[in-house]
Amino acid sequence: MKLTIYFDGSFWCGLIETDETCYQAIRYVFGPEPKDSEVFDFVCHQLPKLLDQPAASTTKPLKQTKRLSPKRMQRMINREKRQPVVSTKAQLAMQEAREEMKTARRSKSKAQKEQLAQERFQQRQEKKRQKKRGH
Repeated sequence: MKLTIYFDGSFWCGLIETDETCYQAIRYVFGPEPKDSEVFDFVCHQLPKLLDQPAASTTKPLKQTKRLSPKRMQRMINREKRQPVVSTKAQLAMQEAREEMKTARRSKSKAQKEQLAQERFQQRQEKKRQKKRGH
């Protein structure tokens, strides 16, 4: 698991990337620049809740990695520091999650509109019946 805190132009954000069973990316907005205590509180209390929620993830199986030597690990860390903060893999995973939420929201609102239209139709029909009865 990797937590990257970066400034996106208006807010400080945290990008959590996990590679346990499948790749998963979660974006969390801190707002103003977070202090160390706020980051620690986030990691201890809010991060486990976020990891339990279904989020953007890919179903590609991950390959097993063997143990790395400390020098190689340090080189890899330095190489990652030079790369842009938000990875394309994370962006794609978050975009997929956004699209899923968007389609769910659309279908829910469509069902609500149909329900409302049906209720209005029933009210009009009832009103017609009442007028016909003369009451």
